Order: sequence, then structure tokens, then C-alpha cells
Amino acid sequence: LKEAQDCVQNCLSIARHQNRQCAMSDALVASRKPTGMKGKVHDLATTLQTQNEELGIEKGHMNTIKTENASSTTGMQGQLNDINRYFKADIQRMSEEFRVQQRIQESENVRLQQQVTQLKGEKTSIHQQIIALQRRIEEIEEEIGHE
Repeated sequence: LKEAQDCVQNCLSIARHQNRQCAMSDALVASRKPTGMKGKVHDLATTLQTQNEELGIEKGHMNTIKTENASSTTGMQGQLNDINRYFKADIQRMSEEFRVQQRIQESENVRLQQQVTQLKGEKTSIHQQIIALQRRIEEIEEEIGHE
């Protein structure tokens, strides 16, 4: 945008300079140009030619500005595309890492569930052994008590 503003400023200063040259040239011509209708037609033709030249210059500058803007936009679009690709790759990587961690967690959950089941079985077995020992103690106490 700054470059475009500088370009416009340069164009305006060039146009002013050309207008001054045309004015000096017109002053020289004015001293010998015809008067009346021919003079007015000549003045109009000169003015029209000058304005056409200025318009051509301005069109050229506008095309330059448009080209710079288009290349700048293309550059920005390229950067946006790069950022987009980076984020997509990053999301893909994080998703893959998440799936790996999920599989690890699921296998850990299965292992822990198997251990819980095994411990419950051992607890039941120990509980049954305690009950059997309590009965045996009662039996021994009865035998001792009867003797």
C-alpha cells in the first residue's frame, strides 16, 4: 500500500511537471497562435491532447498499481495456503498421536481389568479358605471342649 501511495505521488509530481512544461510551451505558442475560432479550436485540441497524454500516464500507473496489488494478493494467498497446509499437517499429526495413545490406553485398560478379575478371584478363594479355616477351628474347639 505504501509503494502504491509513493507511485501515485510520483505520478502526480510528473504530471505537474508536464503541465508546467506545457504551460511554458503554450505561452510560446500563444504569442504566435491565431485568434478567433481557429485559436479556440487549436487550444481545445492542445488541451485534449495534453489530457489524453495525462490519462495515458495515469492508466499506466493504475495498471502498475493493479499488478503490484495482484502480486501482493497472490503472495498473501500463497502464505495462507502454506499456513493452511501447516495446520492440516499438525492436526493430522496430533490425531495420529491421539489414536496411538488411545490404543495404548485401551490395552492398559484391558490389562488392568484382567488384573482386577484375577484379584477378585484370589479374594474369593482366600475368603473361602478363611471360612474353611473358621469351620476347622470350630471343629477343633468342639473336639477339645468335649474331651
